[in-house]
Amino acid sequence: MPNNFRFIFTVTAILISSSALAGCTSDTEPLSEEEIGDLSVVLTLDFGDQGNQTTNLADRLNDGKITFEAVNVAPNVTAYRVMEALQLRENFSIDVTYYVGMGAFIHTIDGVSGADDYSTYWGFYHEGEAASVGASSFEIISDTNLTWKLTSAGDY
Repeated sequence: MPNNFRFIFTVTAILISSSALAGCTSDTEPLSEEEIGDLSVVLTLDFGDQGNQTTNLADRLNDGKITFEAVNVAPNVTAYRVMEALQLRENFSIDVTYYVGMGAFIHTIDGVSGADDYSTYWGFYHEGEAASVGASSFEIISDTNLTWKLTSAGDY
């Protein structure tokens, strides 16, 4: 019986810890001096047909998209940090959920969310292809193009 109790206690503790960390957000800071460098990152947001629902970017969109001037970063800065810096620079918001073991997942950009039924979500793309890792694990190592695109789950 003590082994069963220990197992149940351990599983419960893990679930409580995971739940407590999911949904946590941190204060966004501008890029530090160490994070600024010579690598050019061009970031595009693709709202598709939901661009008219944006909070601050609607008048800057072209066919539901906006491509921002490059952010210059040092090697190994993550794509997520680029997005944080850009949202500060360009005056839009992001809402993020942090998942233990997986990192940050951006679920809302400038007021536009993926669907509650998960039929659409903000997909993260590198050079036009779905990224193989999440934005908080994707380290910039050369000049690059990143995109967050409101994506249909059926396209995945």
